[in-house]
Amino acid sequence: MADDLGRRALLKCGAACALASSCGKFVGEPIAIEAGAPVRGVLSVPMSRMPELQRTGGCIILHADATDLLGRTIALLVANTSSQGLRAFDAYCPHAGCEVTWVDNQDSVVCPCHLSKFSVDGAVTHPPANADLDTYPAKLSTDGQTLLVDLSGGGGAFPAAQSGQVTFAIGDEPALLQIGGSVTGHALGVPFPIVALRQSAAVVVAFDARCPHLGCAVRGAGQLFICPCHGSLFDIDGSLKLGPATSGLTELPTTFDGVTVTITVAR
Repeated sequence: MADDLGRRALLKCGAACALASSCGKFVGEPIAIEAGAPVRGVLSVPMSRMPELQRTGGCIILHADATDLLGRTIALLVANTSSQGLRAFDAYCPHAGCEVTWVDNQDSVVCPCHLSKFSVDGAVTHPPANADLDTYPAKLSTDGQTLLVDLSGGGGAFPAAQSGQVTFAIGDEPALLQIGGSVTGHALGVPFPIVALRQSAAVVVAFDARCPHLGCAVRGAGQLFICPCHGSLFDIDGSLKLGPATSGLTELPTTFDGVTVTITVAR
């Protein structure tokens, strides 16, 4: 009874109604359930609450009792894909924040609001979105009775914060192995996105990735940071080079000993 009361249809008609073979109970209508809070970075949900995932092509949206990097309720789209089995995605489209759905016969995540599309690996394949979806490792427990989604890593994400710091081996983020390479992502326990960039062989810099204009997460671009939403540019030290933002990025104290990167996120 409680599960039935917690269940609600996310009505996404209009453009969504044109999406054939989407995962919801009705076309373009994913089901959402409340999923509790992650424990040590892992969200656990009994499969008995999610009959949608027991058929190939089915999907569901999970609303966790936690907030994401922008202060929103964590929302995950979990799909039982024909091509790769269980996959979990950030359910918010990076274009305008609509909740996305899975369309199995297109092997794609689709935003029903503006028809942005993403591959099964989360990469954007059709605008207006111009940034990828975060993805998360998803699997069943050994007895097959529980879905486990690891929110502490994957999809370009950083490890969970411990004692006000995010620490990782440089080899765990392959993009940072090259000078000019960068990673934008989240860390469990940090209420904002982080962008880290390899400035030189000996230096990694990191910033609160929120663009001061409207809060989109910036990306590294060589020796610059760029907001993919409205084109603001920031220098390697976070200072503003080009608007519409009117101020720079907030730097996060960062150390790098050649092997390990430590970013201080407590303020």
